[in-house]
Amino acid sequence: MTPSTATYAIHRQSLSDQAYAYIKRLILSGEIRGGERIPEERVAQQFGISRTPIREALSRLEEYGLIQIKPRSYAEVVALEPQEAGQLAVIRAQLETLAVSLLAECGTREDFRELELLTKECNALIAEGDIAGTFEKDSLLHLEMFRRTGNRHLYELYEKFDAKIQLLRLVLRVPLKKLRVYVKHHEGIIEAMKRRDTELAVSLMRQHIMNQLDDQEKVNTQ
Repeated sequence: MTPSTATYAIHRQSLSDQAYAYIKRLILSGEIRGGERIPEERVAQQFGISRTPIREALSRLEEYGLIQIKPRSYAEVVALEPQEAGQLAVIRAQLETLAVSLLAECGTREDFRELELLTKECNALIAEGDIAGTFEKDSLLHLEMFRRTGNRHLYELYEKFDAKIQLLRLVLRVPLKKLRVYVKHHEGIIEAMKRRDTELAVSLMRQHIMNQLDDQEKVNTQ
C-alpha cells in the first residue's frame, strides 16, 4: 500500500467511525426508535461524506445487532416485541449475577478500582442528562465486569448479548429520574463485591436489572 493510499484508507475509516458513533448515539438516545429508518441523508449532510463510509458504519451496526439492512433498500433500527423485554431481562439477570459472584470471589483491588472509575464516569454522564453517553458507559462498565472475571467464554457470551441489552433499554424507555437511581446501584454492587459478600452482590445485581422491568410494567398498566 502506497503512502497516499494508506492516508486515504485512514481518512475514510475515520469518517466511517464518526458516522458509526453518530448513528449509534441517535439510536441510544431514543431519537430513532425500533422499526424506524436510519436517516442516511442526514448523516451524509452532517459530516459532508459520501455513501460509502455511511454504509460501512451501517454494516458495523448491523453486525453489532442494533440495525437491519434491507436488501438494496434502507436500514432500520431493530424492533423488539414488548414480551421480549421480560425474556431478555431474565437472561441478563442470570448472566450478570454469575459475573458478580465470580468477581466477589476472585476480583483484585485493581479490578475494583477500574470498575469504580467507570462508575464515576457513568454518574457524571447521567448527571449531565446525557442518556446515550450513559448507556454507552454503562455498557462498558458491565462488559468490564465480565472481562475481569477471567472467564473468556462468559465474556464473549455477554459481549454478543450487549446489543440486545441496548435494544431492551430502548423498549423500556426509563425516565431520566429513574435512570439516575439505577446508575447509582453500581456503587453498592461494587462495594459488596469488594467486601466478598457474594450473596449481597448477587441480590443487588438482580434487583438492578429486574426492577427496571418491573417499573416499566407498572407504568404500562397505569
